[in-house]
Amino acid sequence: MGSTKKKGKGRIVARIFFVIGLIASVSLGSAAAAFVHRGDSMLGMINYDQTDSLSSVDLSKYELDSDVDVVNVLLVGADKNLDEQDKDVDRRSDSMMIATLDIKHNKLKVTSLMRDLYVEIPGYGHNKLNAAFTLGGIKLLYKTIAQNFGISLDGYAEVNFDAFVNVIDELGGIEVNLTESEASNLRTTNYIKRRKYRNVKVGKQIFNGYQALGYCRIRHGKRRPDGSLPGVFTASGKGDDYGRVERQRLTIQAILNKVKTLSPSELLDLAKVVLPNITTDISKDKIYTYMMSVVKMGATEIHQFSIPAEGTFRGENISGVGLCLVPDLAANKTALKKFIFKS
Repeated sequence: MGSTKKKGKGRIVARIFFVIGLIASVSLGSAAAAFVHRGDSMLGMINYDQTDSLSSVDLSKYELDSDVDVVNVLLVGADKNLDEQDKDVDRRSDSMMIATLDIKHNKLKVTSLMRDLYVEIPGYGHNKLNAAFTLGGIKLLYKTIAQNFGISLDGYAEVNFDAFVNVIDELGGIEVNLTESEASNLRTTNYIKRRKYRNVKVGKQIFNGYQALGYCRIRHGKRRPDGSLPGVFTASGKGDDYGRVERQRLTIQAILNKVKTLSPSELLDLAKVVLPNITTDISKDKIYTYMMSVVKMGATEIHQFSIPAEGTFRGENISGVGLCLVPDLAANKTALKKFIFKS
C-alpha cells in the first residue's frame, strides 16, 4: 500500500450526493477563483459539530489502514427530514458512502455501503449496517466500519433529505431515464412524497427534487397480498439494494453534469442552498485545504464501488432482522482497501 500506514483515528471534508458534485466542480478554474474570494464567509454557513467528532472515537483495539495522501470521508444521508425533526422518530442512515480524495492517484472515489449489509455492531451483536446509526449515531457507525473493514476515516458529513430536494430544484432539475418497473413503482407508491409529482413516465425526463429523491429511495415494489415484494429494476437489470445504489450513482453523476455547467455566481448561489444543511466535524481550514487539493488535481470524474462487492455475499432471511446481505467479510475488506488505497 506504499505509504499507507496503520492508524486509529481520523478527520474529514465534504458530504453526500450533491456536495460531491459541488466540490468536484470547484476544479473548474473560474468557479474555484470565485469560491476562493468568498470562501471564508461561505464555509461559515456549515454546521460544525465537535460533539460527534470521529477523532474522539476510541479505536485503539482495531488495526486500521490510512494514508496521508488519501482522505476518506463518511457521508451519511439520514432518512428523517425536517418535517420529522420534532417527532419521536428514530433516525436511520438511509444512505452511507465513503468519499475518497485520492491525491496519490489523482482520483475522486465514492464507495456505497449497502444498508442491508449484515455485520457485527460493537456492543450490539450482528445486525444490518444502517442499524448502527440508529443505535449509536455517527460514532457507532464509524466504529462498526472500523471493526468490520479496517478503514480509518478522516471525518464525517451528514445531510438531510430536504437539502437534497432543494439542491435539485436550485439546479433546475436533473435528467432521469426510467425503466417500466421504476416508472410504475413511482406512480403507485409514496416514494415521491408529493402526490402531484407522481405522474412520471418511462424513458428520459427532467425530475424535480421530490421526484429525484423518490427515485433514489426505490428498493422494491409495493408489497403484494401474499407478502412478496415485486422487483424494480434499473436499465442494467439491477434490483433491490443494488438497484437503489445504482440509482444514487446515476443521480450523483447527473448532478455533477449540471454543476459543471454553472457560472461562478450560480455556483455560489448553489453553495448557499447546500452549505447550511451540512453537519460535519471538520474545521473550515481543513475543508478549504481539501477543496484546494481538488482544484489542483483537476479531476471531475467520480470512480465508484459498492460493498458488498458482487459475488462476495449471499442473501439470507435472518430471524428478527429480515432479509440481509451476508458478506464474505475478508473478501470485502480486501476489495475495499484495494479500491480506496491502491487503484
